[in-house]
Amino acid sequence: MWYHWGMKRSVIICISLLLLLSGCRNREQETMTAPAESVHVEIAALTPAPSAMPSETPWPYPSNENLFVPVATEPPTTEPPTPEPTAVPAETPAAEKYVAGEGVETVAWLSDTQHYANYHINMKVPPEMYRTVTGFLRDKADEMHLVYVVHTGDLVHVNGDEQNWKNAREAMDLIRDIPTGVLAGNHDMTKKGGGYKNYGKYFGEKQYSQQACYGESFENNRGHYDLLTICGREYIFVYMSHAPDKKAIQFILKSFQKYPDRVGILCVHDFITTEGTLSEAGKQLREQVVAKCPNVYMVLCGHRYGLYTLEDAFDDDGDGVKERTVYEIMMNYQAAGDIGGGGYLRLMQFDESAHEIRCVNYSPYFNDYDWLDEPHPPEKDHRYEMDEKSESFTLKMPWA
Repeated sequence: MWYHWGMKRSVIICISLLLLLSGCRNREQETMTAPAESVHVEIAALTPAPSAMPSETPWPYPSNENLFVPVATEPPTTEPPTPEPTAVPAETPAAEKYVAGEGVETVAWLSDTQHYANYHINMKVPPEMYRTVTGFLRDKADEMHLVYVVHTGDLVHVNGDEQNWKNAREAMDLIRDIPTGVLAGNHDMTKKGGGYKNYGKYFGEKQYSQQACYGESFENNRGHYDLLTICGREYIFVYMSHAPDKKAIQFILKSFQKYPDRVGILCVHDFITTEGTLSEAGKQLREQVVAKCPNVYMVLCGHRYGLYTLEDAFDDDGDGVKERTVYEIMMNYQAAGDIGGGGYLRLMQFDESAHEIRCVNYSPYFNDYDWLDEPHPPEKDHRYEMDEKSESFTLKMPWA
């Protein structure tokens, strides 16, 4: 609107100037021909008041078609915000089988770790294998409620090689703060390698007698016994090295008989064959020790290839009823593949409230349970084609 008034004003001024000039010429002519008179022009009338609107348009305005008229537009449609998806709580991962529950305590069992100690000669075996196994026991001891470690012999492969013993000692030192019992296997005491000399030097009484559970030593830890309390029950673990003679068997007998109220567990190197029968040493120990000691309920051994759990029964009171059950168990993974056994060990979880012992076989190296359940790198050795129930299983406590 102010645009049109501005144009009108400009036109009025132009016309006024033309009239003024015309009037000036007429005055000059009148001055020349007539007496002088005053001429008055109403200039103020040429400028209308800003608020005055002309009732008529003295000249054509641009048509309404050429005027910019803003077109009302609808406000943009705003879609409602997409709600954030409800967070789904992550599932709590299941606890590892090696983790012990409330009121459960674990005894770890190693055997025939000889190839791990011999890695510098057997180049197929990873140098860290032995330390991986014992390091796992050290690092996870609290989670497992680990109270004790059993080793049933063949700590080394070459008795006469000092480095074998140093490697074994270095690995076993990782669990020096956990009560541990050991014995000498046939590879640990061969005459060619000097007999018990190196075993006594690296794993003798001096290395273990400072343990609170250590009872009595036989010939510089060739044999000994440990006294432990597991889940509130008292146990005696009696150890004897490979090929026990008459004196060794007498030491075993006296140890069990000295503590008749404790649950007895016999730890030896040789007791069961690869075929799952008793070896000659096993038969001797059965008749001269196990049958004569009513508090013996379990025998642990290694030496031969394989995994077996045998049940034996004894009539202790002579009434014709065999009331005592004894578990005779062999565990040896050294032939499982070509890397010395793959780091597999057995974890025996004592659950006194359930009156059972749950046996879990695990490799910290492979992070795997049970060698026999499926092929592993390296492939299974043909000597391990046996019943898979020999690995993870549950035993009822016959002493409960």
